[in-house]
Amino acid sequence: MNQEIIRKIEETFRSAHSSNELFDAFQTAINLKVSDLSIYKILIANPALSVDEINMFTKKLINEIPGKKYELLLWTGKVFENHPQNIFNIENTFSIYQQAIFQRPNSHEPLLRLLNLYNHDLKLPTNQKIINLIEKSLAAVDKKSKVYSALAKHYKKCGDSESEKRYLRLAETSAKLERG
Repeated sequence: MNQEIIRKIEETFRSAHSSNELFDAFQTAINLKVSDLSIYKILIANPALSVDEINMFTKKLINEIPGKKYELLLWTGKVFENHPQNIFNIENTFSIYQQAIFQRPNSHEPLLRLLNLYNHDLKLPTNQKIINLIEKSLAAVDKKSKVYSALAKHYKKCGDSESEKRYLRLAETSAKLERG
């Protein structure tokens, strides 16, 4: 594969301000069967893209590189967390992380990312959905101590000292078990 063409694609993904230019470079990358996820991460993080365009590129990439679905979903969720429209798009980001959990139920990272979506200032409908999904998914997670610790910090922010203490105890117990 011509490294110069790949370098130009990467540069376009990094600096283009036009969706059309990004789409053309994307098509070229797909036609060349570029499978380096780091290049596509640059595309997905391009600030010129709208939420719908990011979703479109992510879905196309999942179809083209199905073995990288988890990584693509996790990256897209992270991009959405920092997207200027995030406050209006929490449901979409929640859905992305939910898909990542489904892809790799033993991974703690999507659960930790979900907690970043919780809005402590506003009573959003997604707040309870976030907590419910985390608690439901915890049984399969490999590093429960990290999630329990994050939940303890969450409940401390919420002013729920009983839940904070409970999750701190669970974090300590799980950490001991994880160390063996």
